[in-house]
Amino acid sequence: MKLKQLICLLLAALLLGACGSPAAPTEATEETKPTDAGLDPVVPTDAAESLGKPEPVEDLTVPDQTAAVGGANFALDLLRGAAKPDATTILSPYSALLALGMAANGAGGRTLEEMEYALGARLEDLNAWLASCRAAEDGEVVSANSLWTRESLQLLPEFQKAVEQNYGAEVHAGEISAVAINEWVSENTKGRIKKLLEQDDPSIVTYLINAMTFDAEWASPYEPQSCSEGTFHASDGTEQTVTYLSGEERGYLEVAGATGFVKHYSGGRYSFAGLLPAEGSTPEDLLEALDGETLLQAICNPQSKTVYTRMPKFTAATTAELKPVLERMGMQAAFTDAADFSLLSDTPLKIDAVQQKTYLQVDESGTIGAAVTSIPMMEATAVQTEEPKTVYLTRPYLCVIFDHETQSIVFLGIVNRVDG
Repeated sequence: MKLKQLICLLLAALLLGACGSPAAPTEATEETKPTDAGLDPVVPTDAAESLGKPEPVEDLTVPDQTAAVGGANFALDLLRGAAKPDATTILSPYSALLALGMAANGAGGRTLEEMEYALGARLEDLNAWLASCRAAEDGEVVSANSLWTRESLQLLPEFQKAVEQNYGAEVHAGEISAVAINEWVSENTKGRIKKLLEQDDPSIVTYLINAMTFDAEWASPYEPQSCSEGTFHASDGTEQTVTYLSGEERGYLEVAGATGFVKHYSGGRYSFAGLLPAEGSTPEDLLEALDGETLLQAICNPQSKTVYTRMPKFTAATTAELKPVLERMGMQAAFTDAADFSLLSDTPLKIDAVQQKTYLQVDESGTIGAAVTSIPMMEATAVQTEEPKTVYLTRPYLCVIFDHETQSIVFLGIVNRVDG
């Protein structure tokens, strides 16, 4: 059977709007600089120090282990805040980090402190890690970054250099138009997202946009006889008739009261992890119990046990406005008139919105991501010395698409119902 190319679309867009005409704000002095005006403290003054240096996750090979752990914590926090009750919510933490990382390079003072706090890493560490992630993209994950400005906005040279070098951003100076941006989005998502903007908004003076696609196949695709109909018990109490994919894996997970499995993809780099909360618990409860380091440890070091698995085929699309989520995560100043993006431009700016669209399809041929390693395959041939485990994702669960090379979470989601 010809393997069906799977789709993953993600798009995180940061919209930076002028806080007013350049002449409007009062000239800032040491006493009147507006970075803290009208804001209640949400992070310690010494936020950079408060980020700390967690113990490294075992076997991480990325240049900065702390940024990888911070990225995992960011992913969990983002989904906690954006998950929609009784709905399936899929986000791309990787795409969001790329877009927000670009914006952070233009931030200073309190605005930068809050962004570093929310993103889980100091800017220099985040830049280095994300640059290494982009350099490691192998054709299955393909990302693109761009920055669009109106003629009235002059980018500062150091900011432009930073986003070009660390993020490979295309700079389109004086080119903001809905038509041009939508054409770029369509081209860089292989036509899967054709429109980001409905119309031009004159109040927006710059856009920072990340677009990403991902196409991969299972290392061991499901055969026709492994596909059968069954009932999925949705979070709202309804029962859905779905197509289940049944298999046998060699990566078993036990974490925070949940059980799960890891299924690898072709190429030895990416994997899918399904985590089933304990009976009487929910994926939201599981999210609250997890932290980034625990999640990375579990996926990087699954137990080498035979596990019989069952998961539903599904297609999910999510459109999320992440501004309120990020505000609750401690990133507040960036959205106010007190925002300090003085390293981006001399024009006073604030972020207007942080939006993301995702699309995820899981079927018998594959899903987003691809990973397989020689060790699990070799171990699968060992003599079975204990009873196999069973993880059937027949009720709401947590799913993760993970890049083992860069230790980044490409997708993270809650499947509360199955759509098809």
